[in-house]
Amino acid sequence: MRKYSVGEAIDIGAKVTDSVGVLISTVVIFVIGVILLRLLWAWTIPDLFPLAVAQGLIVADLTFLTAMRIVALVAILSSIGRLVAGQLGR
Repeated sequence: MRKYSVGEAIDIGAKVTDSVGVLISTVVIFVIGVILLRLLWAWTIPDLFPLAVAQGLIVADLTFLTAMRIVALVAILSSIGRLVAGQLGR
């Protein structure tokens, strides 16, 4: 087993802490995002696109599963952006 110096151990600890922070923020974005997307969709989409909703082109209310899919995409893209920004030192 390799022994790490203090500087290497601190560097590894910082990377783990950053990764855990990204994971936690992804979960928080996901949970809050699902709730907000469902509420805001039902509140705004029928008002903005009444004819499209009446014709069935756009749903008036999102299902929980559809909201989860949309928010999962946004959360993953957000996490990737944070990881890339962290790797670039920004």
